[in-house]
Amino acid sequence: MRLKNEFRKETVIQKSRFIACATVTKSEEEAKAYIDYIRDEFRDATHVCTAYIVGENDAYQKSNDNHEPAGTAGIPILEAIRKAGLSDTVVCVVRYFGGIKLGAGGLIRAYGGATTAVLQDAYKVIDVSVATWHVKYPYEYIGSVENWIRNHTSDASFDYDDNAHAYFASNEENLQDTFSDLTKGSAEIEKTGSTLYEEPVNE
Repeated sequence: MRLKNEFRKETVIQKSRFIACATVTKSEEEAKAYIDYIRDEFRDATHVCTAYIVGENDAYQKSNDNHEPAGTAGIPILEAIRKAGLSDTVVCVVRYFGGIKLGAGGLIRAYGGATTAVLQDAYKVIDVSVATWHVKYPYEYIGSVENWIRNHTSDASFDYDDNAHAYFASNEENLQDTFSDLTKGSAEIEKTGSTLYEEPVNE
């Protein structure tokens, strides 16, 4: 599971402003570039603490306290990303100090809580594998076949030579029977591979 795009959320704790910025990242270099971007945007902030998880099997996991007491900012952000079950994610939590010290425990709760809040509200997706297909059928069944394909599949396209051809993606069961029924047994169907689609996971 990963984020679809960037999302931000601000919370105020003991007069300190915490602005959590989260986005999807495809590489460690991209994560670092996003961190640099946020630090430049909020260059007047007291702290910009960060963490990211990226790579196959979450290979790269890094955190940074940005001058907060060791272990009170970056690690809580990283733990919140893990608990959310997200991969390929970078989070920056910007802090504007409000004059009241939070203590180690308070900082851990603040940074972890700000991260949890932004990730809960962010738009999340998963990749779903969908089979791709080619169907060849006689012209006389164009109407019924193409109507069914447009209503039940994704990425449909059509081509015509001596026969009509349809190309589409679908995980529908019993496609052989479906097209046999639609064409009185004259359709030929073959699986050509698979493709990935993003599917929303927000409740």
